[in-house]
Amino acid sequence: MKKVLNISIREFERLGMRSSAWVLILFIPLFIFLYLGSIYEEGSVQHVPVAILDDDKSPFSQQVIDNIEASPKLEVKEILDSQNELQTYFVSHPDIKGVYYIPKNFSKNIFRGKQEKIVVYTNSSNIIYGNLLYKEAATFINTLSAKIILNALTVKGIPYEKAVKMVMPVKTQTRPLYNPHYNYLYYLVPGLTTVLLQMIVFFLATRSINSEYASNSFKELYQISGGSTLKLLFGKMLAYIVIGMVIAILIFALIHPILGIPSSANTIPFLWIILLFVVTNCSLGIMISILFKDQAIAMDMAFVYNSPAFVFSGFTFPIIAMPAFNSWYANLIPYTHFLKAYIKGMEMETSFSYLIPQVIAMLVFILVAYIVSVIGLQFHYKKTVQ
Repeated sequence: MKKVLNISIREFERLGMRSSAWVLILFIPLFIFLYLGSIYEEGSVQHVPVAILDDDKSPFSQQVIDNIEASPKLEVKEILDSQNELQTYFVSHPDIKGVYYIPKNFSKNIFRGKQEKIVVYTNSSNIIYGNLLYKEAATFINTLSAKIILNALTVKGIPYEKAVKMVMPVKTQTRPLYNPHYNYLYYLVPGLTTVLLQMIVFFLATRSINSEYASNSFKELYQISGGSTLKLLFGKMLAYIVIGMVIAILIFALIHPILGIPSSANTIPFLWIILLFVVTNCSLGIMISILFKDQAIAMDMAFVYNSPAFVFSGFTFPIIAMPAFNSWYANLIPYTHFLKAYIKGMEMETSFSYLIPQVIAMLVFILVAYIVSVIGLQFHYKKTVQ
């Protein structure tokens, strides 16, 4: 145990002499995490700027406009005069995200019993705005349609209470779970901070062994370990595990509370999953460091391997909808499995039994990394001795 601690202390001393390590250990956790959180401080889109084009200009179309203005998420910025403006309107008014168009004879056709449409032109280059505009339109149009049908039924002499039931025989009641406020701060920031945790630990570990080759200190390292590959690996890993866990605790105990992200009842029990996640990335980083003696090439490999982690994890797009190769590759990245465990363990607050598949996957990563690392270390040690 003493030799393992000696190697870990030595590794901390070596890290202290690297400016790049200080950037990863201090700058990213203390500044980048908070900066990312500030981007999503609002949590969700509060107001979407829209315009209205009313070609009907009737008292009923004015009611429609009143409904649009009353929508909590919509902010009417302009009333347009001609449909011809729509051809270039979004280009000349990039701040406007949607236009509600009320066609000619809108009210006449409705009172004649004909179906009419309100056209919603959306700037869907940003899918969030597009979906929100559609949702708001569907809400107030459904309400408006129900009022029209209700008035028609009551005019025919049907009692109001019975007419209401005829208009809406079934009500939909939605109960969103785990992020009921649809808050992007709660949704995105935990994903961004944990994927950066993976990258920090991985990148630090990627220079753990090849830096010894570069400074011709590999033989000295082996002597400190007493010729034990196991002690050498554990000593190196211990340093990065400590750093990774300190950053992880900083994320969940300081960064998330400062940003206002609700804590989970499973936070403390989940720490051992985070520990496993950190060990996984330490192991893979050290394996890369052993396989590639050139530090620049090793860092390039680490970057190529880690950079798609967030996209391939299923966080922004479901893995099941990805092409077969991408879906397969996604499972070769530890973060994919950690994210599944995080959602189930932290957000859904499930029991350990639901996390077993993800735990097994991370243990497989560790086992493969350990086997490759041992073989690689023995190979390099023989070359050094010779």
